[in-house]
Amino acid sequence: MSASALAIDRPSPEVCPAFLAWSIAIGSGLVLIGAGLVSSMPLPVFGWAAAFLLFAVASDVRFRRIPNWLTLPALLAALLASPWFGATSGPVEAAAGAALALLLLVGPYALGGIGAGDVKALMVLGAWLGPEAVLGVTAWALIAGGALGLIALVWRGEIVAYARRWGRAFSKMSSSQRIGDEPAAAGSTSAGGIPFAVAIAVGLAAQWYGGSPW
Repeated sequence: MSASALAIDRPSPEVCPAFLAWSIAIGSGLVLIGAGLVSSMPLPVFGWAAAFLLFAVASDVRFRRIPNWLTLPALLAALLASPWFGATSGPVEAAAGAALALLLLVGPYALGGIGAGDVKALMVLGAWLGPEAVLGVTAWALIAGGALGLIALVWRGEIVAYARRWGRAFSKMSSSQRIGDEPAAAGSTSAGGIPFAVAIAVGLAAQWYGGSPW
């Protein structure tokens, strides 16, 4: 009997979705803690933010959504506790930070680029950090989100198809004065999106490390 006949077929190893999600989440949390340690932020501020984003990133990576049971209690807690333990001077500044986060992301949300959970997650950070900090965090997060999306398209070999699809959409718009976007292919990066919570974590770390991008 040949050696090939005796060989036992073994299934190819697969990465457990939960393991992948928590690995990325823990990595993001460690980066945030490292960023917080070299910034002037008080320990409770970046510790609380890192803990919140740890769960947000894990959920977004695995399920592509950030649930209300995480964001809504965290938002309420941030509004109530930020004046004493966060980075705001009072409830008015905390509410202003949350409102600014909503205002900044309402456009990307309306265009379908991000989900409602992403908006609420940034509102939590806005209430915790205040309007000035959340402005920089949002700018960095949008830059990181665009970079992650581009990397995903290139990695999966979808960049040409993506460019052609939007080329056809703008062509239709120029002829009919209406945006005629076509649905993305099922299972593609465009259809599934990216875990924007990761981009928010990157944005927060960049804000703590180097400040606003302007």
